[in-house]
Amino acid sequence: MARGLSPVDALLQAGSAQTTTGFATVDLTELEPAAKGVLILSMATGGGVGSTAGGIKLLRLLILIRMIQLAVMRAQLPRHAVIQPAIGGRTLGGLQIEHALVLILLFVLLVLGSWMAFLGAGYPALDALFEVVSATATVGLSVGITGPDLEPGLKLLLSLNMLAGRLEIVALLVLLFPGTWYKP
Repeated sequence: MARGLSPVDALLQAGSAQTTTGFATVDLTELEPAAKGVLILSMATGGGVGSTAGGIKLLRLLILIRMIQLAVMRAQLPRHAVIQPAIGGRTLGGLQIEHALVLILLFVLLVLGSWMAFLGAGYPALDALFEVVSATATVGLSVGITGPDLEPGLKLLLSLNMLAGRLEIVALLVLLFPGTWYKP
């Protein structure tokens, strides 16, 4: 039976998900779907760029939001108008924007691909998404799918998600790309 959270539990769970500490103060299997959805968003967002928290990081999310705002603004302005992307009074460089958007895209693609594997194995959609985002963002929260009885292939998939989330996906791809460690 789904249940809501007390204000204290909601604050503690949101903080745990956002900072990716993975500490649960309630049984997450009993949460309402909306509460699970909020925790999924918190886990996916993660903490600050300089922190050890997982997820896509707050600054990258702000860059994505700023780029969407600029796209809407530019549609309304004359073609010759010049608008520089900036956050907090600091101009964003093209490479910084590219890096942030690529990491967000790779994070989303990894989560979607892994989620499809869980859906194919017959797990409920919201719970499967919760588990995959938790693993990819290196949070450690669970709604009961992850455990000793999970199929070995899905355990391996979640392990790869955790590795990609911890190292960051681009760093892992560079590590696995033969051109970085093998010179013919």
